Amino acid sequence: MRSLPRDLPPDCLEVRSAAGAWITRRECAPAIQRGEADFILSGPGARHFAAGSGRGPLARFTLAGLPAVGKRALHGGLLGPLLGGMYLGRRRAVDQLRAAARLAGAGVPTPEILAVGSRPVAGLFCAQVIVAREIAGARNLHDLAGERLAGARRREILEKTAGLLRAMHDAGFLHADLNLANLVLGGGPAGERVWVVDLERGRFAGQVTAGGRIRVLARLLRSCEKWVAKRLRLTPREEVRFLRIYARGDRILLRQLVTRLSRFRSRLGARRLSWWLLSFVR
Repeated sequence: MRSLPRDLPPDCLEVRSAAGAWITRRECAPAIQRGEADFILSGPGARHFAAGSGRGPLARFTLAGLPAVGKRALHGGLLGPLLGGMYLGRRRAVDQLRAAARLAGAGVPTPEILAVGSRPVAGLFCAQVIVAREIAGARNLHDLAGERLAGARRREILEKTAGLLRAMHDAGFLHADLNLANLVLGGGPAGERVWVVDLERGRFAGQVTAGGRIRVLARLLRSCEKWVAKRLRLTPREEVRFLRIYARGDRILLRQLVTRLSRFRSRLGARRLSWWLLSFVR
């Protein structure tokens, strides 16, 4: 075992197992070396998943006595069918470890990364996995949208979500793939919270501008319109309440959010038609 650079959490070590190379928290290092997480790193990696519910399946298991979830890193978008789970080097998973530690330090609820692993698959390409501490009772917002929640419960979840997104942006982090599947309701030491997960492609941008905030929220709005609008459509009052909590008394920002997100939604007509047509193909 050897120590890693200072920009990673101080209790991280680099170890090897039979399946590949890992960066792991010290308490999990012996279990990783024994191969307790090798089953996630081995094999081709699955790409089958339910529409709108995230990029690939989660494996729930126990690592060094801790409840954990493991997931293969998978490309989305146009690169998904071509590259699947192949990445140049292992930086993508290591960057998630860095981002999670930095967000947690800023008080933003995100799961603790217990280990990240990689193994060569084709020349310079690697398969990568992320193992995180499991969130108690976790349900992502895409799945929750399919339930009949009471009005008070809906407002509670909306308020928690708005608070999380504001805290994330105040910490300088822009989530490039923010959607309902990346927001998870679950328990923790401070009680029930909404957590942000799957930090892949996210980045720290220093001070997040109003335009940056709006682009991320527009991405979330697109996710809502694409996947759950038929099952759950927020009332205008609920939407304004969400934006007011996010704006935290900043009236100029609130006006910008209301105006630009309304404009963004009005331009989704053609996309709604394509989503409707694709629903007959799946």
